[in-house]
Amino acid sequence: MLIDPAKVAERLSDAINRAGGRGRVAALTEIPQSSIDRYCRNQSEIPAIRLGEIARACDVTTDHLIYGDPIPLNLVRTELITEALNDNVVMIPMLDVIASAGPGIENARPYEIGKLPFPRAWLNELGLPEKFARFADSRGDSMTPTIPDGAICLIDIRIDRPRKDGIYVLVDGNNVRIKRIAIGWQGAIQLLSDNERYAPEQLAAPDAEALRVAGRVVWAGGEV
Repeated sequence: MLIDPAKVAERLSDAINRAGGRGRVAALTEIPQSSIDRYCRNQSEIPAIRLGEIARACDVTTDHLIYGDPIPLNLVRTELITEALNDNVVMIPMLDVIASAGPGIENARPYEIGKLPFPRAWLNELGLPEKFARFADSRGDSMTPTIPDGAICLIDIRIDRPRKDGIYVLVDGNNVRIKRIAIGWQGAIQLLSDNERYAPEQLAAPDAEALRVAGRVVWAGGEV
């Protein structure tokens, strides 16, 4: 049987939408949402391992995604699984904001576009109360390998000032960035990248004062 990549992408998109959307499936599989977007638009071939991970997250079979086989009736729907695991899963707001691990990306005033699941036990281990947790998308490679390009970041919004041991979401006007911070003399700061190809950025006191800390990144596919 010939496989039609466009039909595969169509079935993939439909299964992901029924499972709660691309952001939710990205969080469940730890596959960057940017990659899932390309798969759904038939702009990139899906590796077999990732296809299996997405199928499991969407509660369908790979045969359904590839060949269009009917979804077995004995499979439990994702909504019921989520309900059954309600005590073990926290639904965390996803903000309509892209934080740039690189040059700043202009963002409109962020608002909640949905919620993504996160294990309650992990949230407790991070010491992050549910009401102070937010998800945001990221772009760029300046914080790799700590934060991969396209990773969904979990943010502790209680943090409103930099410390020396962390990665922060920084807001300068409408620009939102993800960086480490080093505090220097007389109010100057350095913005540091984990990717050695990027040199530190020096901000004198006036520019440093214009930066606002919107939170600390505590998880991006793994604890940060």
